[in-house]
Amino acid sequence: MLCHNRCPNTANRPSRILFVVLVLSMVVPAVGRAQETQPRLGAKVAELRRKHDVPALAVIVVNKDGVVESNCSGDRKRGASDRAELSDRFAIGSNTKSMTATLAAVLVEAGQIEWSTTLGEVWPKATDEHLHPKLRDVTLDELLSHQSGIAVNISDVSRSEWARFFAEKESPALERRRMLRIVLPKAPASPRGQFVYSNLGYAIAASMLETRAGRPFETLMKELVFEPLEMRSADFRTLESAEKSTPPLLWGHDANGKPVDPRAPGAENPSVYASCGTVHLSVEDYAKYARWHLAGKPSPVLKTQATFDHLHAPLIESTPGNHYACGWICAPTPLGSGLNHGGSNTNSFALIWVIPEADLAAIVCTNTGEPQAFPACDEMMGYLFARHGSGQKQTDAGEMDSKPGTIAPERLAGRYQLTPNFIFDVKYEGGRMMVGITNQPTQQVYADSPTKWSYKSVEATLEFHVRSKGPAYALTLHQNGIKQQAKRIGN
Repeated sequence: MLCHNRCPNTANRPSRILFVVLVLSMVVPAVGRAQETQPRLGAKVAELRRKHDVPALAVIVVNKDGVVESNCSGDRKRGASDRAELSDRFAIGSNTKSMTATLAAVLVEAGQIEWSTTLGEVWPKATDEHLHPKLRDVTLDELLSHQSGIAVNISDVSRSEWARFFAEKESPALERRRMLRIVLPKAPASPRGQFVYSNLGYAIAASMLETRAGRPFETLMKELVFEPLEMRSADFRTLESAEKSTPPLLWGHDANGKPVDPRAPGAENPSVYASCGTVHLSVEDYAKYARWHLAGKPSPVLKTQATFDHLHAPLIESTPGNHYACGWICAPTPLGSGLNHGGSNTNSFALIWVIPEADLAAIVCTNTGEPQAFPACDEMMGYLFARHGSGQKQTDAGEMDSKPGTIAPERLAGRYQLTPNFIFDVKYEGGRMMVGITNQPTQQVYADSPTKWSYKSVEATLEFHVRSKGPAYALTLHQNGIKQQAKRIGN
């Protein structure tokens, strides 16, 4: 490819939870059935695992009726002949957040809290010394959509206190109580109402929920979300539970590829961050959660459609063209709005997409936090969507391209999707054709013909496909003898 998008560098972040904004790129029609055999999927999973050099790669695709296909390839620990399985419990990092929001919805329906409930209402006896006046009116909804103004992480308030949390000397609920005493007296780190991704905000939300419900957050989650969905493998990793675990164990791998013993202190976020990133579960059980969101009906977790729909409602623009809901990124796709999230604890990576209009959800997980973790999951996701979109009717069939000499460059301008998180943004301004790629610098391309434009910095050409009227409907990237087509998704 012309260049390769990588997930944000989090090496300098004290928190192990990664937030990734993803934009679906493959044109996916009505999903329907898998049209190829399971062995072919297995071959592709193994191919991409080797290509990106990740220890293990697990994938699963579901629709409203159940599992469409799934596969797992690789090893539980790099260098060991211990094959990973679909039943292994993968860490999903920040993807835990939508589960926390789901629990909040259950308690909203139970009348124990409201989306508009404020910190001051949960802790009415707190003085200004214990709850900063500018935080008193912050609502649960604002915490769940990252617009509270709360600092990103505990470490932003106190690095030394953050380090102490890894010892997990108290129960998770008491650890969160200690966290509140540290962070709530501090002034907001950013303006309220502005999107600033905050792990700390979700930790505070968990404390709000357990305070109103009178039971620990973890207990509530297991009884009210995991059990109704029969997610039997799902649990919160704590140092105590990790130390008691026995082989076979799925090992994580740090940014340098070094295996990380899951029983070791620091192998996962501390329990104080349970609500924003310590869930471990099998991809098969994770798929049950994805199917529930995909189906679009409240049962068996919730009672009302309005509460269910609130979980998916865009609340604030997170990046241009994308919005954040309650633990979900809402991103436009050729099929309508999709829900997605990526999560990491720096030694694993998980990616989920849910597209209700397409009756399709997919999950890809790997047990490494190396830079290639995101590209591996990203490319695998693109393959899954393309695979289940193979029955798409070709809308351009039978239509003739315009004659090259009659094409105005303005007709080529637009946005084109190539692979997941790889979008060409083509603009024609001031007599120059400029092409930007997601999170990368804009470059000028030069006309070889009315429909072919080439880069000078690299050996690559963009060929635009047009009809007799209207804008180009696709472009093809020609590079290194390979042709890759990107579909137009808008202006």
